[in-house]
Amino acid sequence: MTADLEPSDDLLLPRLRLGEEAAFRILVRRYHVRLVAIARGAHLTREAAEEAVQEAWIAVMRNIAGFEARSSLRTWLTGIVLNIARKASVSARRTATFAELTPRHDEDEGSGFDADAFLADGHWREAPWHWSEIDLERGLAGRQVWQAVEAAIAALPPDEAAVIRHRDIEGFGPRETEELLGLGEARQRVLLDRARLKIRRVFEALTRDAARA
Repeated sequence: MTADLEPSDDLLLPRLRLGEEAAFRILVRRYHVRLVAIARGAHLTREAAEEAVQEAWIAVMRNIAGFEARSSLRTWLTGIVLNIARKASVSARRTATFAELTPRHDEDEGSGFDADAFLADGHWREAPWHWSEIDLERGLAGRQVWQAVEAAIAALPPDEAAVIRHRDIEGFGPRETEELLGLGEARQRVLLDRARLKIRRVFEALTRDAARA
């Protein structure tokens, strides 16, 4: 069955509740890569993120019969992964040295903005870049660009990385994001603007390098 012909999450859910193996394989194929990216947003290594998502799939198998569909299946999956990834991240930080942690958090100090990005009245000189405004596949080699963007997101402070993944990549709305991350809409906007500005700089640098080549 091709991805285009696969059943929607709503149609898949009754089959999952019955423990149908084929339905579970569809679910894993649909969401695994995206969930690993979300787990990496908690500042886990790729290996640790894969382990977190594998643990999440086990939790899903054990608990799917009791899922009451008060939220979407995708939101429920994301919440499970986030909870496991956060616990893994806390555990990893407990074993890290202070020197290892300091560079990562320095960037989150202060406003996180470049003053030159704003006019005297506080408005943006140029509105923050949004994914929908460019065509990565046509602008540059798509795979290379996405690898660079993924690396840039992984380097963001945790809240910025989480918000930009949820809002811009996964397409969650403000309410779903608040439910998953515990961040109000106003705080989301601040974090999203910071993250978009930093990722735009990465893309602009790649574009400049490609133009010079």
